[in-house]
Amino acid sequence: MTTNVWLQQTWTDIKLRWNPEEYGGVNVLYVPSDMIWIPDIVLYNNADGNYQVSFLTKAKLSPNGTVEWTPPAVYKSMCQINVEWFPFDEQICEMKF
Repeated sequence: MTTNVWLQQTWTDIKLRWNPEEYGGVNVLYVPSDMIWIPDIVLYNNADGNYQVSFLTKAKLSPNGTVEWTPPAVYKSMCQINVEWFPFDEQICEMKF
């Protein structure tokens, strides 16, 4: 199963705090995500052995150290399919991160 998603992630990094008054009133910064720490989110039950599926996009930084990062990702996972009741079947596919 191939899934295209946007991974909305938010965390606080105290090393990225600043006082807007000391920096010309800057309240938001957008920085390349490869310039800061980002969480390592991995799909454990992937089907193709490719663990690096997020695309590096810019992260939004706030003065209080809040980081918002929403990269697109493509995940390929395995899913057992039961077609006994096709075309009225339903499938449940779990993705473990």
